[in-house]
Amino acid sequence: MKFNHFSIFVTLLCLLFAAQPAFAESTRKERRGIMKGNELYKERNFVESQQVYEQVLVENPNSAVARYNLGLSQIRQVSNPADTTAKNKAVIEKARKNFSDVAALAKTKPGLAAKANFNLGNIEFNTKNFDKAIEYYKQALRIDPSDDKARKNLRIAQLNLKKDQNKDKNKNQDKNKDQNKDQNQDKNKDQNKDQNKNQDQNKDKQKQQPQQQPQQQNIDQQAAARILQAVDNKESQTRAKVNRANSGKKAGESSRNTKRW
Repeated sequence: MKFNHFSIFVTLLCLLFAAQPAFAESTRKERRGIMKGNELYKERNFVESQQVYEQVLVENPNSAVARYNLGLSQIRQVSNPADTTAKNKAVIEKARKNFSDVAALAKTKPGLAAKANFNLGNIEFNTKNFDKAIEYYKQALRIDPSDDKARKNLRIAQLNLKKDQNKDKNKNQDKNKDQNKDQNQDKNKDQNKDQNKNQDQNKDKQKQQPQQQPQQQNIDQQAAARILQAVDNKESQTRAKVNRANSGKKAGESSRNTKRW
């Protein structure tokens, strides 16, 4: 990140004074205001320089130099780009708006427009929006192909974007691995659950079988006893019938023997 602030400072400070020859097109009051703002900026009094540039824009709303330098004063008030408080975000947004207005003047003010795109790229870079930063650096190079700082920052932004993309790719791969791991664990849990259920069912069957066998044995013994009793009864009936038959035969024989012919 340090290289980024350094690039911004060098480019901005050089432009503040290099832009002064263009003052011939402005009023004397506007020129004095811009020079005063530049001195305050050089002394790092960024809030005061902002106020002076704003006064110049009241005098001449179309002053591209005053608007560009106003954006510089605003962006320099944010010492830590990672600080996302409402105040800092508001300041950065105002600077972005001023740079965007100047960046749109590529046909009439190509030098300022190129540097405005460069600083828009730095704003996006500092907030880690590397894809947007790359587009601004490219636009700066389209306007001014000799801008080595824009070319350097473009390369660094591309490397950072690639790094983030690789991180996201690895993160997604790790996420998929974790999901597959969880799915396999759930699957194993279900399988183990089914196995335990089957084992429990087999245990229940084994527990039930010894209880059922004596009942079955009792039923078989009772049936056998009834069958034996029936056989005994039948045999007794048969013996009684035979005995009665034998008794009748003997009685007949006796009467025949005593009959007189």
